[in-house]
Amino acid sequence: MRLALLTACLLPFLASAFTFTNQYLIPANQTISDEQWVVSTVAQPEGMFLNDLSIICANPLQLNGTYAGNINGIAGMETVLSGIAKRNARITGKVIRIEGIVEGNLLLLADTVTINQEAVIGGNVRILADKVISEGTIGGDLHVTAGSLLNLDGTIAGTTHLQAREILTEETLRIGGDFTYRSDNLLLLDPAQVEGSIQLIESNPTQAPLSPARLKSRGLWLFAAFLAGAAYLLLFPSQAAHATHFVFTAPLKSSLIGFLASGALPILGVFCLTSFVGLPTGLLMLGLWGAWVYLSQIVTACLIGLLLLRLTGAPTGRLLLASAIGLLLLALIGLIPALELPVQAISLWLGMGAILQAIFLNRSESVATAQRLNTAQLQTMDTN
Repeated sequence: MRLALLTACLLPFLASAFTFTNQYLIPANQTISDEQWVVSTVAQPEGMFLNDLSIICANPLQLNGTYAGNINGIAGMETVLSGIAKRNARITGKVIRIEGIVEGNLLLLADTVTINQEAVIGGNVRILADKVISEGTIGGDLHVTAGSLLNLDGTIAGTTHLQAREILTEETLRIGGDFTYRSDNLLLLDPAQVEGSIQLIESNPTQAPLSPARLKSRGLWLFAAFLAGAAYLLLFPSQAAHATHFVFTAPLKSSLIGFLASGALPILGVFCLTSFVGLPTGLLMLGLWGAWVYLSQIVTACLIGLLLLRLTGAPTGRLLLASAIGLLLLALIGLIPALELPVQAISLWLGMGAILQAIFLNRSESVATAQRLNTAQLQTMDTN
């Protein structure tokens, strides 16, 4: 199973032109026909790219060329797209500036995003950032979630869905569809600037911890998690016991592995989906990531239940009973708004890291671990 998963995950990287280099500089008169997967310190691809370009750059990334395929970019500093992207562009970085043309859809994730007046986007635009300035021409819909400030100008042919603490609009702004927003301030927008309707979405009131709606939601979550946990424990009892053992003996290591995997797997999965060779691998990665996210809470709940059983002096050999007790405790903690998110994050990192160790680490004591956890008393084991 480990070999099959590793082979499937490495397939798109082995089949593609994957490049590791200090400087990735493509002059404007050069044409690249193959799909490019690049990891570089400095990158300035200015040529003609006939296929997809997926690039990770530590320093500023300059996209000044012509790109016939999709663009997937991750930059540690600033990313500037001043060239022509004939399909879709997905960019992540600290600062992103769009100055060129994107004929397809545009997806941006950054701290600060600026779409200049010269920029033209033919499709839909989705932005998640702290500060956003959009002054260009957008041919589709605009979806923006900004943490603090959104400054909006230019022309938007479709509808807008905006959420920010503060939204500023210019007199030259033109909206071809509906204008829907959520903000702390009420916008005094001229109806002549919007062809559709203008709607302010009220923020959802905070539910009381013991409100009927919240209790119902947590009850459904508990029931679904218990059914999924029962299936997991019945189908993979050795893996579940082994993962619980890792959470018990190496919580810091499990948390670190889970933290890295929970963030890296979905990014790699999305990158793989952009190529024909990587499509099955991308679907597999995203599917496994979703399954491990859900099962991580089962593993953490098993450990919580085993510890509670040991404190009461009860036998600890029943993982299903332990998981039920642990899930019930997690559900009760989830009723407290201040503790819900931290507990979910810790549970996710612990459980996912432990599951990955149980799958990929070839330990000779796997069977012994499962047997030890299913004895009448919970016992620790040396993992060295």
